[in-house]
Amino acid sequence: MMNSKSFSLIKYNNMKSLITALLLITTLGTGMLFGQVTFYPYYQSGNAVSGWSVIQTTPLWSFAFAAVGPSGKPNDTAIVSNNFAYVAGTAGTLISPSFNFSALTKPVVHFYVAHRSYTSAENDSLIVLVSTNGGATFINTPVPYRKARSSNPSLATQPPSTTNYNPTSASHWRQESIDLSQYGGQASVILAIRGVSGYGNNLWLDDFTVYDAGSICNSAVTSPGTYSCNPVVSTNMSTTGNPSGGELRVVQHKYTGSVPSYSAVAIATNSSATAPDGSIFTPNIVSPDFWYTISYSGNDFNGYATYSISIDMTNFLFLNDISKVYIVKRTSIGSPWVAVSTTTNGTLVTASGLTSFSDFAVASDSSVNPLPVELSSFTAAVTGRNAVLRWITSSELNNSGFDIERSLSGSASWQKLGFVSGNGTASQQHSYEYSDINIASGVYKYRLKQIDFNGNFTYYNLAGEVTIGLPEEFSLGQNYPNPFNPETRINFDLPAEGQISLKVFDMSGKEIATLVNEVRSAGYHTVVFNASGVSSGIYFYKLTTGNGKYSAVRKMMVVK
Repeated sequence: MMNSKSFSLIKYNNMKSLITALLLITTLGTGMLFGQVTFYPYYQSGNAVSGWSVIQTTPLWSFAFAAVGPSGKPNDTAIVSNNFAYVAGTAGTLISPSFNFSALTKPVVHFYVAHRSYTSAENDSLIVLVSTNGGATFINTPVPYRKARSSNPSLATQPPSTTNYNPTSASHWRQESIDLSQYGGQASVILAIRGVSGYGNNLWLDDFTVYDAGSICNSAVTSPGTYSCNPVVSTNMSTTGNPSGGELRVVQHKYTGSVPSYSAVAIATNSSATAPDGSIFTPNIVSPDFWYTISYSGNDFNGYATYSISIDMTNFLFLNDISKVYIVKRTSIGSPWVAVSTTTNGTLVTASGLTSFSDFAVASDSSVNPLPVELSSFTAAVTGRNAVLRWITSSELNNSGFDIERSLSGSASWQKLGFVSGNGTASQQHSYEYSDINIASGVYKYRLKQIDFNGNFTYYNLAGEVTIGLPEEFSLGQNYPNPFNPETRINFDLPAEGQISLKVFDMSGKEIATLVNEVRSAGYHTVVFNASGVSSGIYFYKLTTGNGKYSAVRKMMVVK
């Protein structure tokens, strides 16, 4: 005889069987063909999963439509662990793509979870593990993420229900945070998200994000009060949700000159939230000076906290009029910023009556509080040993121009490469370009130092790194400058390490200089020839490999 829980599953499972099949084909068939993740922030919603795989013998994990997603979107595709259908002990594991954290110092993971049990007796659970050996073995995260219905705070975000659970409000979702700073600098990190059914009720996941944080701090919330582990932002907890409290985490994001957004609409239209002066407007800029992701584990089935957030505006560069700013909030990088009613007290701006935790920043109208330079894009393209940097400004204020700076990955030292003049004060879009040529093989970071006419400056960092690989074949370049006096530069490419010689000859074939005669590593090389000791005329330089596989000669001219 079929029980009531089984009967309610018939229609759900008919739909779910097709979605599960698609999940298995999409992720198991192609998941590991997407290569490593090297661009951050990384964002993965349930709408377009790529690079993930699933290990399960019973289809516990599947795609399904959440009635309401974390951002409030109806019929939002998410990933669900169908604990409602499968007996206790049934398990399935989601495997992430390989993340290259070589350039990251404080990687941090955020995702949203929504869950309720069937009764208080079942113990559905969720575990996050990490691998640094290509997925051969997985271990606990530095602070183990092992949550269950019985945990305190609980995995469950809503009280028990004997109906098949599907989130019906954005308030059902809680943001989770995992600090992976221990794995900063690692070339390959894979995450495993393991669900284990307690034959309770469904567990939903969505909006998985990986950032490289500027700083991470934690406060143990045990009672109402103000918590301020970060010097700029503080949280005043009126209530704690779970009676025992929970962990409050503040992630301050790195300053990169702009706040990244993967949402089609960066800032939602505002028709109700009031600015400190009582006005209502839709902000059009988000300050990149300071922005945060705040999470709190104490929002569970016992209740959700009520709190206010305050941000100290003392060190914000774009501030002219504090009465015309909003604290803005968004679910994740894939959602628009939403203005919340904001008040001021001195240099503090405050938003009150909040219950959910997510991303926070400060926004305004650029006509009142303009950014010195608003950068809409900053990209790099590599051709051989050259990198072309391109950036676009949507507005400029008193902009003298940009220093272009480069650093080797992992180094704290920056080298100035050149300067590109700005456009003073402009409200229209302007495009810029700078070519960094003849770069040695390696991995590099780039940044712009925007300088105004008063000498004030702001840094804008290129998201990601630029890799100059090894040449595919031997090559001897034409010297530059040519003609020259007294110095010229000669480039040559080596696809493999080996003994080489580079010599200079006169018109009669007499050797007059040996520039290189040693083992050189694979890569792009440059040597300088100084002709101070020779007369004007035509000369030849010859590159020869020790194994005789390559030899090339080029002509140059000395003019004195």
